[in-house]
Amino acid sequence: MFFKKKQHPFNKSEIALIETHLKKAELTSSCELRFFIERDCVFDDALERAKEVFKELQMQLTQERNALLIYVATDAKKFAIFGDEAIYEKAGGASFWEAAAAGFVNDVKSIDLTYALVKCIDTLSVPMQKHFPADALRNDNELADEIVFGK
Repeated sequence: MFFKKKQHPFNKSEIALIETHLKKAELTSSCELRFFIERDCVFDDALERAKEVFKELQMQLTQERNALLIYVATDAKKFAIFGDEAIYEKAGGASFWEAAAAGFVNDVKSIDLTYALVKCIDTLSVPMQKHFPADALRNDNELADEIVFGK
């Protein structure tokens, strides 16, 4: 059901780098950001799979409805970013999300998957910080920061 050892595309230092950026983004914001990776996508549209994963991970249950999911299917070469209601609208709607996704695709082609993900996380952290700044009294970590490895 999940990636077997050594079958996902990251080594330990790359996993640590990605998770460090996930944690950093969350420390400066009340948003929750997760990264889900699997080999194949069972949907024609990666965004539909991202929505399904979002619900499976119960990301819609965050207090401020400001969770974000980065979804990647490596073998299928599919990718999507899915944001919950509040962060989607406040970040600028479809134009922001389409630009962030296009940036990721260009970075994967010109750099590599790990650094493209790090740049994507950093790009997403900007509206997270602007519209949902960290609040020492309410900045609970509602969701795990680790990469989720799917099928």
